[in-house]
Amino acid sequence: MLVEKKKLQLLVSFHRRSLLTHSVGEMLDLLSKEVRQILDAERVTVFLLDARKEELFAKSATGLNPRTVASLRFEVTQGIAGYVARTGRSLNVKDAYRDRRFDPRFDELHGFRTGSVLAVPLKNSQGEIIGVLEVFNKARETQFTSEDQGLLELIAGQISGTFEISQLLEQLRRSNLEAIYILAQAAEYRDQEDTAHHLKRISDYSTILARVMGFSAERVEMVRFASPLHDIGKIAIRDSILRKPGRYTPEEHDEMKKHTIFGYEILKDAQSPLLQLAREVALTHHERFDGTGYPRKLKGDEIPIESRIVALADVFDALSTERVYKPPWPFERVAEHVVGESGKHFDPQVVEVFRQSLSQIEAVLKSA
Repeated sequence: MLVEKKKLQLLVSFHRRSLLTHSVGEMLDLLSKEVRQILDAERVTVFLLDARKEELFAKSATGLNPRTVASLRFEVTQGIAGYVARTGRSLNVKDAYRDRRFDPRFDELHGFRTGSVLAVPLKNSQGEIIGVLEVFNKARETQFTSEDQGLLELIAGQISGTFEISQLLEQLRRSNLEAIYILAQAAEYRDQEDTAHHLKRISDYSTILARVMGFSAERVEMVRFASPLHDIGKIAIRDSILRKPGRYTPEEHDEMKKHTIFGYEILKDAQSPLLQLAREVALTHHERFDGTGYPRKLKGDEIPIESRIVALADVFDALSTERVYKPPWPFERVAEHVVGESGKHFDPQVVEVFRQSLSQIEAVLKSA
């Protein structure tokens, strides 16, 4: 009774945490670990179906080398998982080597010894097979029980539902990002010719700095996607100012500065954390560490760290590439300028990270 209660607790724990994951891959990795613990199994693998190629491929696994997981792909005509994918029926095998559906080649290749196997289908809301959940080698017993099978089928149902939701959210996220980036490119296109390259360089530079600074993987990705939206407010600036080849008059310069406010206004009602970050970056990436920037003359830590990163990336890109009003500066000269602005234009911490990342930064510039 205590064992069943523990299993139920783990199942509830998995369901709650799966709802908080940020990607399909993360959700499936969580699942693999939870199932291994719940069923006391040596190895767990989640296979997804490539319907076009009629193949199963490992999307996540616990108890396997990550490189092995990445290379694990086979036709649906092969193995126990293939049988489950073809028939849509669960399979509980006590001794794999006594079952004609078992394919021993994986064991031979990787030095694994398969004993008991429990495999259940993953189905979408239309009842179509989308994959197989397979567990191997019950730790303290010779075979998985019928209770184990029922529990794994229940978990598989949860996975399938969560998987579909995760896929829909990822599709929605990509669609939203695509729409926003089209808007960002429209703004940049009116300002310079190498629009797409400029946005990618800003993203790459900012990502490098965030990663070397020690941001979490999730936060690095936020910076990667938010940074290209820094100048989205330029879409509201008149062409006569935006595309002017010479120096601005004081009045034109004041008008140009408003793109930070316009960017904030464009994104002000954003609900997603990503676009909320992009909103702050759009507003504050022209602030200076010494408090002499615009639009609000923020100083030091008053400026979001992501904006301090993008500020350096933006200036570096402007100086190191050709613009209508100037030729590109040599890399060494730009690097020297950035270091010289430490504590003035730029956050000294970000400048130090920039110095540590010079080879990576230069590689991005040369590949452009």
